[in-house]
Amino acid sequence: MKKSCLLVLLGVALSGITLASCGGSNATGYNPDNFLPNGTAENPYQIVKEPVTIEIFAPHSAGNPEYNTLKMFTHLEKITNLKFNFTTVDTGGYANRRASIWEDANYKPDLFLFNNPIAEQVQFQEMGFNAFVPFNDTNYTIKPGTTIAGVSQEVQVGSLIDNYMPNYKAGLESNWGVDRAKEDAEAIATLKDGKMYCSLSVKTVPRDLTFKMFINETWINNLNSRYNLGLKSPDEIKTIEDYLEILRAFKQYDANQNGDPNDEVPVTSKSLEYLRNFILASYGYVQGGVEIENDGSAFTYVPYTEAYRNYLKIANTMWTEGLMDASTFSITTDAQMATKGQQGVLGSFSSAAPYIAVGYEYDDQYKAFGPLTSEYYTGTPLQLGYGTFIPDGACIPQTSAYVREVARLLDIMYSDLGAQLISYGVENEDWTWDDADHTSWTFHVPDTWTGNQEDYRATITPNVGSGSALFWDNEFVGKMNDDIIEDLNAMSERYMPYLKVPEPSNYKFTSTEYNEISRIKAALDPQLEYLEASFIRGERDPYNDADWEAFKTALKGYGADELLGYYNTMLSRY
Repeated sequence: MKKSCLLVLLGVALSGITLASCGGSNATGYNPDNFLPNGTAENPYQIVKEPVTIEIFAPHSAGNPEYNTLKMFTHLEKITNLKFNFTTVDTGGYANRRASIWEDANYKPDLFLFNNPIAEQVQFQEMGFNAFVPFNDTNYTIKPGTTIAGVSQEVQVGSLIDNYMPNYKAGLESNWGVDRAKEDAEAIATLKDGKMYCSLSVKTVPRDLTFKMFINETWINNLNSRYNLGLKSPDEIKTIEDYLEILRAFKQYDANQNGDPNDEVPVTSKSLEYLRNFILASYGYVQGGVEIENDGSAFTYVPYTEAYRNYLKIANTMWTEGLMDASTFSITTDAQMATKGQQGVLGSFSSAAPYIAVGYEYDDQYKAFGPLTSEYYTGTPLQLGYGTFIPDGACIPQTSAYVREVARLLDIMYSDLGAQLISYGVENEDWTWDDADHTSWTFHVPDTWTGNQEDYRATITPNVGSGSALFWDNEFVGKMNDDIIEDLNAMSERYMPYLKVPEPSNYKFTSTEYNEISRIKAALDPQLEYLEASFIRGERDPYNDADWEAFKTALKGYGADELLGYYNTMLSRY
């Protein structure tokens, strides 16, 4: 059986063998004089004099158009003079295909775009072999296979950030306008050897920094007007107890006023996805796994806590009283949720935007609410935050000779132009500024388009349905002239003061710890999911001490203590 380069290197890393020796350069005969470090006077975005092909490996959302058809990339080809050849893999099989690339002698990409796992970066760095180009190595050189008089030629590259990525460098220096005490981009991007092997995914748009919970304000008004119930408005809902009272009213009365008092679904969710996090936050934690305490002193395994038990109790109440959609555990997609939403029977749900779940007909009935507290937790409200900076944006393998070319390409993606392309496409073709001061802009969906706005945007950018973006910039995205989006932006702002990232990205494990955590979670997480569902559906009783203790014992048996130990050992190093 052929051994992979990775396995070989695990055994001989100290011998000085590098990843390049497993595959070699992608560009034998590379011409360094073809590269344009500053573009041309006519076109500052041009990267090469004569076209060359860049091999790009990337995840792909099933059902979306292929990357080679997307307006973003066809436009980048036009202005840079680069050609792109994409190898894309559905997100479900991405990890396995990516891992196999290291032993594939016939395929060596020049760019890993999006979803670059930090565990892989740490493992390669600790092993000491050269898998990825460090973006900030001032001494970096490439040997592209060109020889003159029998002597292999080197090309001095130096720091990619300093020499070829002015937009990205400016972003790092300014921390993209984010308070560095809250999130430090450089710290998040840097491994313990001081090198940055992956660029950051940067997102500053509030509506994409967390999930949102929506409730039907029209239903609340209907019930208050007809039955004088005194239910709180979305802005007045402050506790989980307030929320439960409204769900019970949705269940009891004909809230949608269609003459059928039994067709209302008070709350639904995709496999408990964000409903779990929303309820948990009202008890002091934002996710159902390992989470750092609010004071940063230690990590906690949340399912061990009384907060989690309280979550199980109220979720069980929602289920047994018929407040929670009976399909909750079988709904896995927005489309499945929308089958009910478009019937006008949903009272509350989590979604990126209401129209995704209920269509445009009912969109304006819903308003974001929360975060909530509870009788158990009366502290500062909490909301799950995804983080502004994630070190998974783009990696350049050292098997590529087109290091400088790719660096310049990436820098365009971090520019104003790149932020526009990844979000809504090309100026004056896909969107236009509304005024000379650039205070707002309008997206142009063709009149002949039969799908919704997001379906059309999927023909332009890979960002739809995947969150894939190197730079998702609120300075541009936040200026969109669209009533629904403007309302969504305003509703999203309510969560910004309360965001908590449960596992801060500046903390990094060792490769051994990453491997062990992955091993434990592979067995532990499915068991937790099964036990959680059994409590909610009443197969186990969250109010029963014996059931609760048996639950914790079962989690210990699947390695929860060991998992938590790795987190706190890591934290002690910081």
